[in-house]
Amino acid sequence: MKLLRYEDPKTYIHTYGLEDNPFFKDKNLRYVFTVKENATMQDLKDKEHDIKHLNLTYDRVVM
Repeated sequence: MKLLRYEDPKTYIHTYGLEDNPFFKDKNLRYVFTVKENATMQDLKDKEHDIKHLNLTYDRVVM
């Protein structure tokens, strides 16, 4: 499964999630990028930890 990043062109918020998440279903593919191939839920949790630890205000994670 892929770990994806959606870059919202209006708010500039980066949203990370696994490709099977319904969040990515209706998004414009022009703004969806693959962060990692063969990702697991642990990769997503690690990303969430990094975002909180680094206090990144424009990054989000969807589970």
